[in-house]
Amino acid sequence: MKIDSELIKKLEKLSNIELNEKEEEKIKDDLNDLLAYLEILDNVNVDGIDELISPAEFSSSVLRKDEVERFDNRESIINNFPENKDGFLKVPGINIKEEE
Repeated sequence: MKIDSELIKKLEKLSNIELNEKEEEKIKDDLNDLLAYLEILDNVNVDGIDELISPAEFSSSVLRKDEVERFDNRESIINNFPENKDGFLKVPGINIKEEE
């Protein structure tokens, strides 16, 4: 399957977005690259290989019981923090800039 301008226009209409010519071309290229990569993965021989649920192996030593522990130094940490309010640490908000 090849992603072409006609399909991009259809997807644009279905998703109710407007793209300029530069954005359409970038999305078309990205989707074609993704499909090319998936085609490579389709050709990998995985006969005799078990399915992988997680790349990290878990054992009982990794997991621990979730227990609340008392922390006695709370006030000194709050007092040493640059800004605090009502016993909580005040931190800057998260601002996400959109790429142009």
